[in-house]
Amino acid sequence: MALKITLSMLCGYLLGSFSPSYFLGKLLRGIDIREVGERNAGIINAYKILGPIPAFFTAIFDLSKGLISAFIAHKIGIGYPINFLISYTAVLGHVFPFYLKLKGGQGEATAMGIFLFFFFRKLFMKSEFIIAFLLLLFYVLVLIYIIGLSRILGLYILPIAFLLVAIHSSTLEWVTILIFTAHTFAVSLRNRIKSGYKLSERTRVTIKWSRFAARPFALLFIIIYYQTSRSFILKLAGAVALTFLAFDLIRLSKAGINQAIMKTLSFAFKTKEEKTFSSMTHFTVASFLSFLLFPREISCCSILFPVFGDMFAKLMGLEYGRKKLFEKTLEGFLGYISFGIIAGYVYSKLANFPFLLAIIGAFSGAISEVLPWKLDDNLSGALFSGLAMYYFGKILNWL
Repeated sequence: MALKITLSMLCGYLLGSFSPSYFLGKLLRGIDIREVGERNAGIINAYKILGPIPAFFTAIFDLSKGLISAFIAHKIGIGYPINFLISYTAVLGHVFPFYLKLKGGQGEATAMGIFLFFFFRKLFMKSEFIIAFLLLLFYVLVLIYIIGLSRILGLYILPIAFLLVAIHSSTLEWVTILIFTAHTFAVSLRNRIKSGYKLSERTRVTIKWSRFAARPFALLFIIIYYQTSRSFILKLAGAVALTFLAFDLIRLSKAGINQAIMKTLSFAFKTKEEKTFSSMTHFTVASFLSFLLFPREISCCSILFPVFGDMFAKLMGLEYGRKKLFEKTLEGFLGYISFGIIAGYVYSKLANFPFLLAIIGAFSGAISEVLPWKLDDNLSGALFSGLAMYYFGKILNWL
């Protein structure tokens, strides 16, 4: 087996190292394509320098390298999906060709070819994946409306596409898919940064990135609840909520203390929170109340929406918001719905929860977030979603 794996890896590397754009550049124009344009042997540079037909043949071969490598490994005797894991050597060969002093393309197309194989394999072999496919299509269409047909689009699509494929895959499959998706995402991100792309100043200044990054840690509440009991999660969530509440009460009780905290922890507190409770307090209190008022399945699903829906509503609204919707934007509202539904879908698959109820919860949370009332959306989002899912579930006898 060790010999088979070694031989498969060597075949993958040699296949990946063959660069059609390099040889076509030499043959058609007498140039080293790595020294002109974007200075790499990739598909886009081939299109810009050599034209559409050479770029087409480059694309076909580069997209197929990993698949051919996996097929060769299979014929040698390496089973699925190890043969695809080994085919990552084709990506490495594309990036580091031995005869070009280890300076080749970026491997993005080769890695994407493997990802697309897994995606369409799930689509044609698992009927339940049709819903995930339609959900991804809806998400892409929403993003196209919000962002437009921009090259930045892939950075939003790739992680979600991976997530939807991964929850329908075995452990070894999703680990394999993760490697190719991470490579494609990293290359795309690097290219966007090199091209000068960055978030707008308003977005960078307004969003508290430490809190933005910390939001997904609320998933620990869900994991712990499913591993313990209602009594334990109420004690834990109550203790966390009381801690944040006590901290805010102490902070707000003395102007000097408040000013010192706001200055020292400016990375975590918004300016508007100087005279009121923080959104962290609102969210932890809402989580405790959700666990107290609703059944486990409802309460755990309800806190997903202010975590993921609100996160991306804020990002989409600040970065791409154009049309006002009360005090928010239509783009932020759509961002909340799309990301909320995706989070609800993943939860529905993992927790055997009715997906239609999750959709109702996502829409309810989005409506709660956009309504011009005085309640903080971090407090109202989870409770509004929980109430809607609970009563619709009862009415439709889904619970």
